[in-house]
Amino acid sequence: MLDAKESQALPRLTADFLDSFMGVTPADNPARYKDTRHWLSEFNGLCLKNLFAASQLQENLWSPYGVPRELFTGWLRPLVKASQEAASQGRDPDLVAQDNLRIEAAYASKLRSLLIALTSEIDASDEEKLAKSDYLTRQGKKLIFDRDQCNWACQTPAGQTWLLGQLLSLQTLEWQYHSYGQTRLRAMKKLLRSLLQVIANEPLSELKRNPYRKPSPEGTPRQSDEDYLLDCELRLLALLAHDAIDIRRFALESPHARLGACKWETVPGSEIYSVRLRHYLRPAGVKPNGKTLYMASPMINRCEIFDLAPEKSVVEGMLQLGYDVYMVDYGNPGPDQSQLGLSFYGKTVHDNYLNLITERHPEQHIEVMAYCMGGTLFMPYLARRIEEAEHGGKDIKIRQVVLMTTPIFFDDETSGHQPMRNLIRESYDFSIMQTFFGNSNLPPQTIEAGMHAIQPGVTFSVAEGFYARANFHGALDDAAPFLHWLNSGTRFPVKAHREWIERIFINNEIWEGEYTLPSSIKALDAKPVDMDALNRADIAIFDYRGQRDPIAPVGSCKTSERWGRKDNVQMTRGGLNRTIEKNIGHIFVVSKKLLGEYLETVADFLADEPPAYQPGKRTESSAKPAASPAAKKTSRKPATGRPATKAGSTRGAASKKTGPSS
Repeated sequence: MLDAKESQALPRLTADFLDSFMGVTPADNPARYKDTRHWLSEFNGLCLKNLFAASQLQENLWSPYGVPRELFTGWLRPLVKASQEAASQGRDPDLVAQDNLRIEAAYASKLRSLLIALTSEIDASDEEKLAKSDYLTRQGKKLIFDRDQCNWACQTPAGQTWLLGQLLSLQTLEWQYHSYGQTRLRAMKKLLRSLLQVIANEPLSELKRNPYRKPSPEGTPRQSDEDYLLDCELRLLALLAHDAIDIRRFALESPHARLGACKWETVPGSEIYSVRLRHYLRPAGVKPNGKTLYMASPMINRCEIFDLAPEKSVVEGMLQLGYDVYMVDYGNPGPDQSQLGLSFYGKTVHDNYLNLITERHPEQHIEVMAYCMGGTLFMPYLARRIEEAEHGGKDIKIRQVVLMTTPIFFDDETSGHQPMRNLIRESYDFSIMQTFFGNSNLPPQTIEAGMHAIQPGVTFSVAEGFYARANFHGALDDAAPFLHWLNSGTRFPVKAHREWIERIFINNEIWEGEYTLPSSIKALDAKPVDMDALNRADIAIFDYRGQRDPIAPVGSCKTSERWGRKDNVQMTRGGLNRTIEKNIGHIFVVSKKLLGEYLETVADFLADEPPAYQPGKRTESSAKPAASPAAKKTSRKPATGRPATKAGSTRGAASKKTGPSS
């Protein structure tokens, strides 16, 4: 312990000194990039692409002369084997990305060690110290920063040597990192800067360098220095108590990261490859409403996006309304599914599952709710099912469809998909994908890399938001299920992925009326789907879309504007289509507030039932004069201006602007 004389004789390490000692590294994003630059991965990918093309050229040139193909492609074998093993084990096949994860984990571990060394626990029986502390651990004790230990680190030779050595090891990791710009490591560096302030017991002198401290419009601090430092302590101690500095580890291992709020069982006879049909059990005391809800999940992520956690579950909300809820679970496709195309996932699966549901509930109508690409694939399926009903006279049983951030229109001008379409044209090479993942399917990390390319800095913003809110009670546990879902994606079958990219995303086949599906009816089999069948059947369509959604921009979510029961799009009654546009992002269901608003408007829409449909009989709404071929062709392109927003409930939900979502 320092005496007063020794303490005064030594220069104390200040927050500014500690910050400057760390120096400026790529982790600080000195160039102020708005996106993330994985420079080494991109360089390696370019080299691989060029070498692969050269090998194919040599193979095609010399193989007709009897030169073994292996002479030119043999070098790929170990790379392909390693990639397939990584994909099957859930690891990122990109070795550079793997090393980034190692560096992030090591950085988080060193930060945790620093915190452990500078904090102490107070027994709950120590009332005097307890009164001075607000920091709880899970063991019933309280954590505090040990000011004596912090002073030792700032004032004594031994302490300064130890602290600066710790910072040097963190700096070394920053220089080893293989990405720059808006990275997860940058968010961790800001957390470290926050810790340096707590150790020195003073904020950085430059206000804009104070992490998580927002100035007033006049540029002055909103909080006193004392309150700001207290928030920094709370944030760091909460992260330590939850072992949440390594976000990915926390997401996958935290006991609070469990997915799902509702109990379910697999419908017997529904298991096809990795796909199954879930039946959710209605809670005791909830009266059935006599209707079935069929939920079409996307293939690109786990289906729990519909059922994240209690009070963050679409399923939970719909069960409370009395529905018999069924949901498609695509699972994690294995190698035996690599050559299954969209006709399997977008036709065979739905045919089997809707037939099973009809057998279980023969008298009930089926209402559909679909999220993102789940809805993109379901709409042409429904149009084909209507065509088949028109040939066979069967009741389709489906009258209403709810679409959540579901893109249907893809172009370079008004849909908002130009960045992704350009990325696909520049970077997507099916031959490489087939060679490396043809027997293992595309790993979620590969899909994620493409999604991140159109969401500048999303890796940083997710980590930054997680750390920034850690000082609020319950915030870490609340975020855990969503982070688990975000970090536990599923593989995408190679053939289905190619068809999704080429047929839907690039060629825009659904909108252009060129998308084909198989059928048991010969006249329809492998023929283009007539999407106008949705009009003939007067399907009421509900589109819920977000103004801040880069994955399904508002310009692409236009199903309700072109098809279905839409005589007067400004009305909210009479079973007509509705389009709700809000200031939300793609995954708005992680917000209890935004989810509550969504469920309210959905309940209002589904309660407003359109009249019954019988194949061969048109209702008054569907008896419209046929459009000329020229008019039909023109109608494929939406208006360049923003469409009018339709109200989704009698409370004016459409015009209500909401806060940001994750």
